[in-house]
Amino acid sequence: MKFQAEDQGLHSKQNHSIKFIHASDIHLGCTQYQNEDRADDFINAFKQVLYLGIKNSVDFIILAGDVFTSIDILPEKLLQIIRLIEKFHAKTNKTIPIIAIEGNHDLRRYSHGLKTERKQSWLSVMNHLGLIILLGVGEYGESKQQLEFQEYNHKSKRGNLMKIKFANIFGTSYKGEKPESHIRTLYKSIDKKADEFNILIQHFGIEGQMKNVPGLNLYVVNKLKNKVDYLALGHFHLQYTIGGWIYNPGSTEAACSVDSLFNRGVFLVEVFKNFDEISKRVKSIKLLNRKIIWKEICLPFQFKQRNKFFEYLLSQLTQYLKDVRKELQPTIYQLPLLYLKIIGLKPVKTCKITKKDIKKLICNNFSILDARVYFEYNRSSKSIVQYL
Repeated sequence: MKFQAEDQGLHSKQNHSIKFIHASDIHLGCTQYQNEDRADDFINAFKQVLYLGIKNSVDFIILAGDVFTSIDILPEKLLQIIRLIEKFHAKTNKTIPIIAIEGNHDLRRYSHGLKTERKQSWLSVMNHLGLIILLGVGEYGESKQQLEFQEYNHKSKRGNLMKIKFANIFGTSYKGEKPESHIRTLYKSIDKKADEFNILIQHFGIEGQMKNVPGLNLYVVNKLKNKVDYLALGHFHLQYTIGGWIYNPGSTEAACSVDSLFNRGVFLVEVFKNFDEISKRVKSIKLLNRKIIWKEICLPFQFKQRNKFFEYLLSQLTQYLKDVRKELQPTIYQLPLLYLKIIGLKPVKTCKITKKDIKKLICNNFSILDARVYFEYNRSSKSIVQYL
């Protein structure tokens, strides 16, 4: 995918409409399963987000936290990301700002066992370099108690409010999984005018949207409804919308195995102003991600010979993976990642079958980027979803 120069010039300068991309949980720097091609997948997903911004002539791009997976990232990958953003700004003549907040992953406290301050993040570096606009820097007054929304200053690189056309874009850094007191503070600090569109960028999940995952009670969040027109969330990796004003796009790439089962992507949002009447249209866009395959194989009897076990495994996978083209290269998205669950009767101990052995067997015989193996011996065949 290339940024095409001819896509420029389409950026709308009219003040009666706004268009933006809302993405979150990009997890740049994630070297999933120590696989470099998977690390590139996360960068390629981010590249698609930027490309969609150009293609759709947006006014700005919102990144609602967890842009980086941690403060640990290989220099080569960081440089690749910096050059990608620089190229984006060059192609758009810096007419499409990238507006971000820090999520919990951006602010992870440990680097190679060393405890660091929460204030450190790669987003703050990007902000200092002028590549992005990081909201939330210097968000509290001297008392550290009253939240003060101040318009972002491009010289000092500080602020937590951006004004673009008739939109007010508020943002603060990560405040925890259940920031109830923070919500009350936001309510007191945000001003609402009838002829303006308020966007609030936050990084937390809504309770009940993901099973057994902590989130903030919707009743608490609803207090913001008469102050905020569009609550741009991040944190949960599945996509959901609530009440026509709360939006969570989900992760741009599958950061863990269960993510592959979620509806995920980005939101393209168009806001229209007709005198004092404001309306919006929100479209979900699915990104092109690497194919992820789930396969469950049931062992019908207890294998006593190692080679017989592998023969059976190959026979089961050969039919299932027959459509995987042999000539595909790791950089091509069609080369899939396989999650294999083995159930049924456990082979005898003398077979000495390990996950590493099975992974090597699969990768040597099929065009698979990587294989992750899970044992659930002595269980009958069930839907994979029941194990997640």
